[in-house]
Amino acid sequence: MSVTVGFTDGILHVLEKLARAPATDVNHLQNLPDFQRFVELCQTRYPHIRSGSMLRFSLASALRQLGLACLVGGQDSGLAASPDEIADRLDKAISSTTSRRLHLCPLDLASDLPAISFGPNQVRRFSAAELEELFDVQGLHRANKDWSLDSARFSEFNWLVVEEQVTHDDNGPEGRRLPGLFVNLGQDFGRIEPHQTGLPSAVEAALFGLLTIPWERIGGLREMEWRGFGIPWIYTLDSDVFARRVPPPSPDSLSWEPAWHIDVYGDEHEYERPVTFPLDDGSDDEITWLNHSAWSDILSARETTLFARPVAHFFVRGFRTDGIDEFLAHISTIEAALGLPLDHDPRARRTIAGKNPGATYRITLRISGLLKDSSFGNTYSRLFGCGATFCTARRWRTFPGTIGGVPESLPARLYARSSELHQLTLR
Repeated sequence: MSVTVGFTDGILHVLEKLARAPATDVNHLQNLPDFQRFVELCQTRYPHIRSGSMLRFSLASALRQLGLACLVGGQDSGLAASPDEIADRLDKAISSTTSRRLHLCPLDLASDLPAISFGPNQVRRFSAAELEELFDVQGLHRANKDWSLDSARFSEFNWLVVEEQVTHDDNGPEGRRLPGLFVNLGQDFGRIEPHQTGLPSAVEAALFGLLTIPWERIGGLREMEWRGFGIPWIYTLDSDVFARRVPPPSPDSLSWEPAWHIDVYGDEHEYERPVTFPLDDGSDDEITWLNHSAWSDILSARETTLFARPVAHFFVRGFRTDGIDEFLAHISTIEAALGLPLDHDPRARRTIAGKNPGATYRITLRISGLLKDSSFGNTYSRLFGCGATFCTARRWRTFPGTIGGVPESLPARLYARSSELHQLTLR
């Protein structure tokens, strides 16, 4: 491999010397004269990077991630890369302004789903070998030889994979490796970011797209659970060699159940299998509806006035919570979608049949008109009353019914017709 133009022979020469050094770690590498010479040459080649201990640590950590032999167990470890390759990739990393970020999300409890792709996102099963490539097992072992990935057990689950391009800040390699040291300490740490859900924004957008699939209509446990899957955690991988790697979670963090099979000799064997929510026969068409075209429609809808409100925020919140919090999130979703600021101004809002009803009644009428069925509006009115009772009652009590019991899942029905919702809010 030819070295990237701009990398001096001096840098490549010192990398070759470091590769032949005895096995060491990131901390002790920084004391070697050859490494100190390497840092000086990098500062000359890239005058925009800072100096100091943070830069030295960041460069040493990047060399380990790139496979410098002395940091990954030696030339024979199977993890070492050639000095030419290290020089080439390091040059690109220091000079780059963006990197590719992959968010790997296991769909716990999901049945065997058809493979779908929508925008930069995909849902499907992966083989053990494919998962090892996705998780970059070689990079994982370079970061820590004791970290491992149980790709065989993970391959029994569906995965949501979200890809995005992220722009680097201007803090240089050390800011990308040690972002916590560059936090603005003058900011108000007690402020509320109202639309944050704790998910990466790209994952939240993909999850919102997945929730437009009518899981409540195709799920075999619709009387108990409207969701077709859960996402217990997200594992994020960054192509930036300065980004810090973390160990992947264990498959034990997902849902398993005991099972048995009888072999050809009549012997019984116990094993574990994933717990799944069953789907109705013929549900594939409902799932494969979510494709690149549908994703484009979703993105267009989210640019409208309707989605300037926290509609998606509350819908995703309803998916990620349970019980009363889920209930209130769905109520808030509908209010964000169909409510108007004017509804809360008794002096400016229009009268209805000579009367001046409140905001809840107006939303009830819009639901009935939108879905062409007054029972949906009446259901919303009753559920809204339950939520108000919970918030104002002195004692908690059991409510007669849940959002999951609403016919055809009212929130999902409303979302499936987002263009009509937008038109309705403009009336």
